[in-house]
Amino acid sequence: MPEKWHTPTFASVAVFLAAAFWGLYWIPLRYIEDLGINGTWPVIFLNLPAALALGGYILVHWERHRRHMPRAILIGIFTGAGYGLFSVGLLYSSVVRVTLLFYLTPIWGTLIGIVWLGDRAGWSRWLAIGGGLAGMGLLLSGGGSVPLNIGDLMGFVSGVAWAIGGALVMRYGEIPVAASTFSQMLMTSLLALLTGLLVGGMTAPTLPQIASALPVSLVMAFFMIIPTLLVVFWAQKILFPGRLGLLMMAEVMLTVLSASILLPEEAMSLVEWGGAILIVGACLIEVLATPSDAKNTHA
Repeated sequence: MPEKWHTPTFASVAVFLAAAFWGLYWIPLRYIEDLGINGTWPVIFLNLPAALALGGYILVHWERHRRHMPRAILIGIFTGAGYGLFSVGLLYSSVVRVTLLFYLTPIWGTLIGIVWLGDRAGWSRWLAIGGGLAGMGLLLSGGGSVPLNIGDLMGFVSGVAWAIGGALVMRYGEIPVAASTFSQMLMTSLLALLTGLLVGGMTAPTLPQIASALPVSLVMAFFMIIPTLLVVFWAQKILFPGRLGLLMMAEVMLTVLSASILLPEEAMSLVEWGGAILIVGACLIEVLATPSDAKNTHA
């Protein structure tokens, strides 16, 4: 990427647009599922092509990436678990509920920093943690149109895994973004396959189903998933977590708006909406309490 683009303004705009896309990520997932492709195959259809393409790029430039791959794989294990469990959760449970459970990530990131890195948390961060946990309790209290199921557990665990992966990305900032993104996409596909086999009810798609899903799969992989994930990994090297987290809230807002309109059958109860408000508020408190000035390093 040209050096002149390594600015906080450009990185902020890029992250906001990437987050807006992820707010609609559930739509192609559910579309592929509606084609009769069951289990966790929709997640694999969207992510495996991206992994194969990035894997080919890394092989061509192997000398540049070789020494970084062990750490890239470590990052991919956690970010792939986070992204994969989140994706599968969107298929199994309420889109809004799973997204909100994932977006407890800033809370887990703060706790990781306190326990592992010796960070100090002021009253605002403890308030965010308390509010987030209270919101989670209300969100999981039930009463909505979609009963609690394993997808909600996946949404919860995905946020924890992503927080750990994000900490590793910041710790090993020298790793090329292509290596981290490839590792994540590969681990996401493998985890989705393993999850589908463990949960059961997963049958191989037919050739007509594959032919119907492939155009959407390839367009999403090459024009949306790869570019947006590269942007997020790249921006994590330029922006402080506070600004990055605030910009990523665009995903929550767009998910809630789009799912509320397009999925009336997944309506949440008033208690669950109360939990949603607490979680979003906790995320805002957390990211606003984190320094938002741009880093002076370049990717």
